[in-house]
Amino acid sequence: MASALSEALRKAAELQKRVWKSYEQIYVALGYSEFPQEHVTDAVAKGVEHAAAALGNAHERAQFFRARKEVEQKRARVVAEEDQCPFCGEPLDVADDHGVRECPECWTKFDQPVNELHL
Repeated sequence: MASALSEALRKAAELQKRVWKSYEQIYVALGYSEFPQEHVTDAVAKGVEHAAAALGNAHERAQFFRARKEVEQKRARVVAEEDQCPFCGEPLDVADDHGVRECPECWTKFDQPVNELHL
């Protein structure tokens, strides 16, 4: 006979698997046809956690709005390859006077054409 701890772990694992499956619906709603980058999956997980904490709260509506906005900020963008960070896929900032562009998400710096700079 399985112990109470084993049963609790199994139930928690099954719930976690359902949560991961539910994230896929969020990715589709955000416009991703494939599994998105890590910073997007992190934002979705964090948004879901904030929304879950807000359930039944007096400020539930405001908390859900904030969580939705956090996740929507990671929405898939159509960006030309030369304007996209090769590491995280986010659009690069405008080049400075020296032609250096920075990724606002992972802070990597690139020159023209997109070559990583080691400063």
